[in-house]
Amino acid sequence: MRGTILVAEDDRNLRRVLHAMLTREGYEVAQVQDGAAAVEWLASLRADALITDIRMPKMDGLALFRHCREKHPALPVVLITAFGRIEDAVEAMRGGAFDYISKPFDEAELLRVVGNAVASSAVADREGASAPVEEWFGMVGRSPAWIEVRRVIEKAAASPFSVLITGETGTGKELVARAIHRISPRRDGPFLKINCAAVPPTLWEAEMFGYEKGAFTGAAQSKPGRFELADGGTFFLDEVGEVPPAVQGKLLRVLQDGEFERVGGVKTLTADLRLICASNRDLKRETDRGRFREDLFYRINGIPVHLPPLRDRREDLPPLAEYFLARSCGELGVPRKTLSPGILDSMERYPWPGNIRELENALARAVALSEGGEITPADLCLGLAAPEGAPPPATPEEQRFHESVREHKRAVIRKAIAKAGGNKTRAAEILGLSPTYLSRLLRVLGVEGRGNDGG
Repeated sequence: MRGTILVAEDDRNLRRVLHAMLTREGYEVAQVQDGAAAVEWLASLRADALITDIRMPKMDGLALFRHCREKHPALPVVLITAFGRIEDAVEAMRGGAFDYISKPFDEAELLRVVGNAVASSAVADREGASAPVEEWFGMVGRSPAWIEVRRVIEKAAASPFSVLITGETGTGKELVARAIHRISPRRDGPFLKINCAAVPPTLWEAEMFGYEKGAFTGAAQSKPGRFELADGGTFFLDEVGEVPPAVQGKLLRVLQDGEFERVGGVKTLTADLRLICASNRDLKRETDRGRFREDLFYRINGIPVHLPPLRDRREDLPPLAEYFLARSCGELGVPRKTLSPGILDSMERYPWPGNIRELENALARAVALSEGGEITPADLCLGLAAPEGAPPPATPEEQRFHESVREHKRAVIRKAIAKAGGNKTRAAEILGLSPTYLSRLLRVLGVEGRGNDGG
């Protein structure tokens, strides 16, 4: 299963068409007839993307979008609109909607937009969560390393220059970008984001600069690009190192002159925006190897913000753990749990290769699987997602230890599958793993693959 899509549409025939298109591509599809029903569905279930018509009874698509921005800020919302209401959809995009498709829509265009939306939902939006006093725009810390990062963020927000956020995967680059926007002079303008790695190279220009009607197959109507929609606000390019070399020059032109043309268009357009980029690559090294334009690198690297890995800010483990523990208990609707004595020692000894995101997933998994009111080191399952296939230990003692770890992994996986009612895809979500990796663990560990794979 590629993800769960919630479709809110009052037209029964259109719901059927969307269901057929999406299930054929491997998505699990839930259908509701109006915005009010979608609100009720989202109160207890999770979707990777929402597709909603704008005109519906009881609660229209725009009201539903506003509800999602408040209650489910990380949920990508795709609007379906008739040609006469495209302005409403564009305004919603400026307010944070992921994208829109206009009727009559092309199947390839629909699937492309949905695919991008599902890919973007992997990045969770942390704003609005309850947190201890150390929380600042969804970020938590009190270490010298974090205090220095916050100082740079505040200085970057007050300046007009482009910002390049670097750091390992899972260090919180999107949260930093949002914080810069929220405290900058452009805070009242739109904040648009896109993951460059999720956009096919052949469609990059159409996504960024927009296109005119008839510019290519499936372009039934003209459509503004992300630069137009971000006018007056902030545009966040995540994984900027993935921008195709063929269009890096066009991106540089927009940054230098603020000018661009839509695909298939001849009119020169302008955009006044603040660009924030992020990358987990060493872009300077990429320029030395000829994979990234040097002049583009210096243009986007106006103010560098480097996020240290979690292993370099151990003092932040206690407040981060408490923050994620409280939020996971609230999201799962369970009584508040506590960290057992000694668990912080285990956390400090662990290297956290996945950084803050791994810590968050580990605690969410522990809350879901633990039976008592305390989270123990065993509940954290540290190393569950470590690569398999290492050489067997040399001594009998090491072999016994290795087998005990494997047996613990088997027990955790069996418990997750049982909690998910035999659904291995949902079990993977509980464990914080991908379904593909869970399937490989089942084979490697010799766990019986009972249950079903889908929804």
